[in-house]
Amino acid sequence: MSDHPYGALAPWYDEVMAHVDYPQWAAHVEMLWAFQGLAPRRILETAAGTLAMAPHLKRKGRSWIHSDLSWEMLDAARLNPQQRKPLPPRVNADFCRLPFKDTSFDALVCLYDAINYCLDAEALECYFQEAARVLKPKGTLLFDFVTTLNSARYFREFTTHELHQGAHIIRESSWDPSLRIQHNSFTFFLPDLDGRFQREQEHHMQRMWPMSLFKKLAKRAGLEWLGNWDGFTLDPSRRDSERIHVLCQRP
Repeated sequence: MSDHPYGALAPWYDEVMAHVDYPQWAAHVEMLWAFQGLAPRRILETAAGTLAMAPHLKRKGRSWIHSDLSWEMLDAARLNPQQRKPLPPRVNADFCRLPFKDTSFDALVCLYDAINYCLDAEALECYFQEAARVLKPKGTLLFDFVTTLNSARYFREFTTHELHQGAHIIRESSWDPSLRIQHNSFTFFLPDLDGRFQREQEHHMQRMWPMSLFKKLAKRAGLEWLGNWDGFTLDPSRRDSERIHVLCQRP
């Protein structure tokens, strides 16, 4: 079992997630900023992973720093042909303990339901406190999260098998409604030169929090709630939303 978050998955992450439409997602980020009249220049992306979103959010006059808890994920960015060379600044950091000075950024972005990896309320509160700390006055936090409906609908009992460059990757997902936790287990069978396989495993957990708690903790951190939108639209989120985007602002 891998001791590092996303340590085993990192070399295969972009292939396993090839179905994600990053250009569409980046366009939605731009739309939300424009909808609120925002034009941030100095931006921090937390939970940036392999920087798959980064090439689609580059604009003249902007500066980005990309951070992630997994250095293996950040390092895997060099394998992605879409990335600029040299790679943009990368920082190995927990978004609950950011290594940046107060009021450092115009915007903080945290996408692909990374906030769901906060498994307890204390970590979730630290997330909002740290975001508020590093944002400049009028700076904004943009994040998304998935709901219990998404987990119950798609991940109650879910197994896939993929073959990439001779490596067999099995994903098994399950949903625990009593704890509101989604489990994602990955098993990798990696080919050796002698025809045998090495076996690695990695287990991830996400907790699906109610939006009421996000609002409470954002307010406690001193952030104003600007809005919450359904999926990749500008429609307000609903009870049956599966993914919700949120914008908060430091006064």
